[in-house]
Amino acid sequence: MIAALSTKEDQLREPEYTCPICAAELTFFSRYPNYVCDSCVAKATDESGRALKFFNTGMHGGFKSVFADTNEEREGHICFIEGVKCYADEARMGGIVVELHA
Repeated sequence: MIAALSTKEDQLREPEYTCPICAAELTFFSRYPNYVCDSCVAKATDESGRALKFFNTGMHGGFKSVFADTNEEREGHICFIEGVKCYADEARMGGIVVELHA
């Protein structure tokens, strides 16, 4: 039996990662280990199936959730994508990140 030797290059290589909803290949980010791809985020709904959109509230971040059909603001961060419970929030360096809800 030959043991595989770990090189420094292997240790620095990003692990393979796929969207937990649709299995699309993505880049792994240790800060967001369960993040969902943009295509799936576009399918986000509330618990009753009403489509949602997410935004930063300003140039320096913040989080806002609105109903896609009326742009009416919605409270909360929980959403559902293809029946999977997720959590949407502002990302550390701006933008929005949606991850599987623990």
